[in-house]
Amino acid sequence: MSFLTTPSGVRLRYTDRGAGEATIVLVHGWKGSHRMWDPVIHRLARDFRVIAFDNRGMGESDKPGGPYDFAVLAEDLEFVLENCGVTDAVLVGWSMGCSISLEYLARGGKNAAKLVLVNGPIKLTRTPEFAWTMTEEQLAGYLDDLVAGWPDSEREFARGALRDPDSAYAELYYRVALQMPLELSIRIVEEQARLDHVPLLPRLELPVLALYGRHDPYYPTELAEYIAGHVQRGSYEIFEESAHAPHYEEPDRFCAVVGAFARAAT
Repeated sequence: MSFLTTPSGVRLRYTDRGAGEATIVLVHGWKGSHRMWDPVIHRLARDFRVIAFDNRGMGESDKPGGPYDFAVLAEDLEFVLENCGVTDAVLVGWSMGCSISLEYLARGGKNAAKLVLVNGPIKLTRTPEFAWTMTEEQLAGYLDDLVAGWPDSEREFARGALRDPDSAYAELYYRVALQMPLELSIRIVEEQARLDHVPLLPRLELPVLALYGRHDPYYPTELAEYIAGHVQRGSYEIFEESAHAPHYEEPDRFCAVVGAFARAAT
């Protein structure tokens, strides 16, 4: 196994594959790990350097006590980029990975050249001015059900995120989720609910691509249009055969779209 150890002694599990004209850095979502990217890592690594890592508290990375919020996760992302010698990353954030990537950019994000947002929030809960996400009631329901039904609720969450709930990937999703302590799962979502990256969008100067699945149960495809229309250099693609995980549900198209974005002149 490959690990990077932060200055505070936290080990982050990571993988570094391939080589090529650009470096794609994959940032997974809530209760995930780098293994959730397996359907596309080997495809992308034919033409690009691909780095994926487990966020602290998740997967095979350490799960220490102490502060656990998006400032910490953004610092970990910066640490990975610095230690892997990446100065112009194509950041690809999926689900909660969108929040981590956006928070990294909000804090300077000097080592990112492009951003791909995949089925994730800009703000976690709905307001009258921002309707393209979950209601507070939906979010509270997800968390209450997770706690009340754990660990069976983890399996149902994984099944509900995909168009094919009986797929082997849903089972992988479930087993990876069990690697994250329940207390940390709840705590990081409570921190995520405090974030609001809507004001950040117009300030982003790097190219931004939004990729959203037509059948996502959490974030509507209109959010992809909203993102593209509110950043300086935005575009979007809708994956018609996907729910919450287009990198698994349409991997060939996902790699083609992300690869073209990575190659495009800035």
